[in-house]
Amino acid sequence: MSHRQEESTRKEQARRRYQEALDGNGDLPGEPPGQHAPRRDWQSLIEEQIARLDLDDLPNKGRPLDLSRNPYADPGQESANRLIKNAGFSLPWVEDGRKIDADLAAARAQLSRAWEQYMADRDRQICAGHQWIEGSWEAAQRDFRSQVERINREIRDYNLKVPAIALHKFSVRVTEEFARLGIAE
Repeated sequence: MSHRQEESTRKEQARRRYQEALDGNGDLPGEPPGQHAPRRDWQSLIEEQIARLDLDDLPNKGRPLDLSRNPYADPGQESANRLIKNAGFSLPWVEDGRKIDADLAAARAQLSRAWEQYMADRDRQICAGHQWIEGSWEAAQRDFRSQVERINREIRDYNLKVPAIALHKFSVRVTEEFARLGIAE
C-alpha cells in the first residue's frame, strides 16, 4: 500500500469514528462519556431562545429609532456637522455636488427638449427650412458639449475636495448622453 493510500485510509477511519460518536450519544472522540448532551439542530435552539425573551416590555417600544447619529464618526466632527446642518448650512463640497447634479440635469433636459423639437420639426418640414432645422440641432449639440466640458471641470474640482474616494463623481461622456436619448452622432 502506498503512502497516499495509507493516509487516505487513516482519514476515512477518523471521519467514520467522529460520525459514529456524533450519531451515538453526542460525545466527541477522546472525551469522557456523558460530557455533552445529545446534539440538536440550530433552528430549535434559536426558537427556544426567542420563546424565552419577553419582547413586549422593551424600553422605548413603539418609538422610532434615532438614526441621525453616526456611531463611526469622530464625536467632534459629528458635533461640528450637526451644528452646520442645524444652522441651515452644509459643507462646501456637498453644495458643489448638488450644483453639479442640478447643472447636469438641466443640460440633459435641454438636450432632450432640443432633440424632441428637432425630430418634430424634421418630420413636419421635410423640404422647407431643412437647413434651419439642422442648424438649430447642431447649435444645441455644441451648447451641450460646452456645458459638459464645464461640468467635467467642476467634477474634477469636486473630486479633489471630497474626503472619500467613494464620493467621487464620474466624468460625463457626451457619447453616452447621446446614446441615452437614442441619438446617433
